[in-house]
Amino acid sequence: MNPMMMELLPLVHEGYCCSQLLVLLMLQARDQENPDLVRAINGLCHGIGQSDGPCGLLTGGACALALVAGKGAASETPHAMLSPLLNDYATWFYERTNLYGGQSCSQIAAGLGATSGAPGEVPNPVACGDLLAESWEKIIELVQSYDLDIMPAS
Repeated sequence: MNPMMMELLPLVHEGYCCSQLLVLLMLQARDQENPDLVRAINGLCHGIGQSDGPCGLLTGGACALALVAGKGAASETPHAMLSPLLNDYATWFYERTNLYGGQSCSQIAAGLGATSGAPGEVPNPVACGDLLAESWEKIIELVQSYDLDIMPAS
């Protein structure tokens, strides 16, 4: 198990899904709490309500990056490189998960052994832990390579 998962296990046991965990990590890195945002990200969990939608590590990762570089108020402008930043993350994620046959939550969870393949089964976030850790590492790498300030504007 990736050492980062040891830190996240209490959050996993509290019921947070993969997309929420990535946003919680970004909030923690920014020394922030935002239950409303974490609650909103809950909408991305388990492939968007077990609809066989995209993996939460893809959508939640995009949200974590947009938390740093996106537009959040009328007076703000998104970072000029927001689209390439998100594209780089998505491209990395697609390449990383293609061996599972696609980027849906169910395909990736089955490929990682996080489900038994039963319809409607909620993936085990612990079994997805290594990919979660890789996703977080890629997010931090992108934040650094795009020279983004991870801390909120004051």
